[in-house]
Amino acid sequence: MMDTEFLFCCGIEDTFIADPYPKTGKVLDEYDLTGHYQHWKDDFDRVKGLGCDALRWGIPWYRVQPQKDTWDWSWTDQTIPYLVEEKGITVILDLMHYGTPLWMKKSYQDPDYPSFVETYTAKVIERYQKYLKFVVPYNEPHTAAEFAGRQGVWPPYSQGFDGYLSVMKAVVLGAQRQTNLIQRKGLQTVQVECSGGSFALDEATKDLAQWETTAQSMYFDLLTGHVERLLPYASFFGAHGWNEHVLAEFQTHAAEIGIMGVNFYPQFSFQDIWMGKDGTVKRKNHPVWIPDLERLLRKRYNAYACPMIITETSVRDDLTMKRFWLKESMEKTVSLFRSGFPILGYTWFPIIDMVDWSYRTQDGEKENFMARFGFWDEQRKENSCAELYRELVRNYHGDN
Repeated sequence: MMDTEFLFCCGIEDTFIADPYPKTGKVLDEYDLTGHYQHWKDDFDRVKGLGCDALRWGIPWYRVQPQKDTWDWSWTDQTIPYLVEEKGITVILDLMHYGTPLWMKKSYQDPDYPSFVETYTAKVIERYQKYLKFVVPYNEPHTAAEFAGRQGVWPPYSQGFDGYLSVMKAVVLGAQRQTNLIQRKGLQTVQVECSGGSFALDEATKDLAQWETTAQSMYFDLLTGHVERLLPYASFFGAHGWNEHVLAEFQTHAAEIGIMGVNFYPQFSFQDIWMGKDGTVKRKNHPVWIPDLERLLRKRYNAYACPMIITETSVRDDLTMKRFWLKESMEKTVSLFRSGFPILGYTWFPIIDMVDWSYRTQDGEKENFMARFGFWDEQRKENSCAELYRELVRNYHGDN
C-alpha cells in the first residue's frame, strides 16, 4: 500500500486556440464555448458535489497575458482561490492545454517561445503558489505537434514532419524550463502525454505504426534527455531538421518527469492502419478495454519507473458504454493502487460536454459539434454518470 491517499479527480476541457481560423473566422476557446467563464462557480460546486478530491483545470494564457508586457489576473484571482480555499478542491493546474497568446505571431516557431512560456510559468507560480501542489507544464505535446505542426490547423499552421518536429522541439525546450522552475519551487509536476498508438494490419504500414506509437511517448525521453532511446529514428530526425546539436540541447536542459499523466480513451486512443488499394494509408479506431489500460500502465512504469495518474479518460456519446467504462476503469485503477502499484489517482475528463475541435475549422453552429464526454451537457443537465461517480467515491471511502 502506498503512503498516500488515492485522488478522485475530474476535469474541465481547457483548449484555447484564440487565433481565428482563416477559412471560418472561428476560435476555439472551450471555456467560452461551454459557458465556463459564466458558470465557473456552479461548475466548481458540481465538482465538490461529486466528492472529488481534485480538479484538472487550466489557465487561458492568451487572456492573462493579452500583450507581451501586460498581465490580467482578474478572472483567475476569483476562480483559483474559490476552488482551493472555499471548496477544498486540489487543483491540478494546466499551464498549457494548447494555444499561445495572440501577440506571439509565430506561435511555437517564435525562437523565444521557451523563454516566453518560462516567464508565464514564473508569473503564475509567483501569484498562486500558495494554492498549488500539482502543475502540468504542457498537455499532450504530441497532439500540439500534430495539429500545429504536421496537419497545419493550429498556429503556426505548419505541415509535414518538418513542422511536427519544429513544434515538438519548442514545446519540449519550453517544458524543460517550466519543469525545472516548478520543481525548484517545491511543486510537483505532472507530465501529461497521449498513451495510444497504431497497429499495422499489413507489412506496408509496419514502420509507420511503430513511429506513430513511439511519437506518443517520446516526449518523456526528450524531456529527460534520454535521446539514446530514440536512436532508431536518428536518420528520420536528421531528414526533418533535428541534427545532433538539437538532440544534445535536450540533454543539456534535461528535466525530471515527476508524476506521469496518462490520457487513455478506449474508443480512439489506438488505431488500426493499412495501405489501401489507392496507395494511401487507411485508418479505423481500434477499441480497447480494461486489460489494455493495465498493460499500458505497466509498460509505462517498466520504461520510466515513476508514479502515474490517470489524467484523462472518458467515453464519447454512448451513455451505456460510458457507465461501464467509468465503473470498470475506476475500479481497476483503485485496485492497482491498493495492490501497491504507483498509480495516484483517476480523472474523468471532461465532466462538462465539450465542443469538438473541428468546430473551429468547419462551418456550422457549435450545437452541431457537441462532444458528449461529460456528466453534464452545456445546459448543465445531469446524466446518470454523475450519480454513479458519487456512488463509486462513497464506496471507496466507506471501504477505507
